[in-house]
Amino acid sequence: MEALRATNLKAYYGKAQVLHGIDLVAQPGTVTAILGRNGAGKTTLLQSVMGLGPRIEGEVTILGEPARGLTTDAIARLGVAYMPQDVRGFPKLSVRENIQVAASTVRSPRPLSEILEVLPEIEPKLDSPAGTLSGGQQQLVGIARSLSMRCQLLLMDEPTEGLMPRLVSQIGVVLRQLASEGVAIVIVEQNIGLMLDIGDVVHIVEKGVIKWRGTPQDVVSAHVLDHYMGVSPAETSQEA
Repeated sequence: MEALRATNLKAYYGKAQVLHGIDLVAQPGTVTAILGRNGAGKTTLLQSVMGLGPRIEGEVTILGEPARGLTTDAIARLGVAYMPQDVRGFPKLSVRENIQVAASTVRSPRPLSEILEVLPEIEPKLDSPAGTLSGGQQQLVGIARSLSMRCQLLLMDEPTEGLMPRLVSQIGVVLRQLASEGVAIVIVEQNIGLMLDIGDVVHIVEKGVIKWRGTPQDVVSAHVLDHYMGVSPAETSQEA
């Protein structure tokens, strides 16, 4: 069963149309990378899937269930976790409490012990307020919250922004591990090198339209990065 299918998805803020007929499929156990310049509509795409903000037309199916018209919390209960850009949990709650809040939204949360096996770095910080952690550590807490929900579809918006290279690499390892467990991951990201490293399918969005899709190997061989992103493959390898 497909984790996500968007068919002819259009999104509007008032009269302004941002998405112009997006067709997107994400399969269980895969990392689907969404690339594009700033303002291309990438964040709007994730928000449209989650029922956040824009008015949409077209069809969205999540794990076989029609999702268009559902409230955001109903979409989450289908098995979707969403990590927005720069939103990394509740700053005044402890790391442990942040995870517990997310776990309380599902019937059978993942035990904390299993989460710590994947993210051992957060164990010494369990009783610290999340807002006192570094940006990278807070991002790991966000991933821990998603893990606790046993999500089947994980939507992520710029999860590595501002992180040191070591943490970027670690997030890449965690995402590949989640994919190996059958989670479908759709990730909007500016770190092209990371996406070429961990992605299974790459989509390039421009002005609300998917202009190109293929494997990471296809991205390099087709020389599309310089055309759509203004970078060369050599530059992306330095970025990762």
